Amino acid sequence: MLWIDDFEVGLTMYKAMFEGLGWKVLTASSGEAGLVLATRNEVDLVVTDYEMPEMDGATVAASVKAYDPQIPVILFSGSTLVPGRARQFVDACCDKAGSRDDLLEAVQSLMLKKRSRSLQPPSVAGASDHGQRTVA
Repeated sequence: MLWIDDFEVGLTMYKAMFEGLGWKVLTASSGEAGLVLATRNEVDLVVTDYEMPEMDGATVAASVKAYDPQIPVILFSGSTLVPGRARQFVDACCDKAGSRDDLLEAVQSLMLKKRSRSLQPPSVAGASDHGQRTVA
């Protein structure tokens, strides 16, 4: 998991929380630093703050999706005014003032969806597509 937030105390707290649940958590205190980590490490999920100097969470999310559209992104913000353009690049939004259970549920739900997509077998042509008969 990659956690991006310019609030260092929050980074430390959420890193400890999720590592206590068994996650490996990389942290970055800016969008730019987070994108460097995302491209140099295997990242299963990104959590990003919305309101950050220089690069906001919408730009971070769009960049992550441009790099790898399969990486789920959660926008974690204390702002109640997240514009629609930000929401088009994220898989979920969580309120910093909300329940930690809601955040955990969003993380687990997105990871379950990601795993179920990656566990699907590749599609193969059916036997009848090649003039073959299938015997059960």
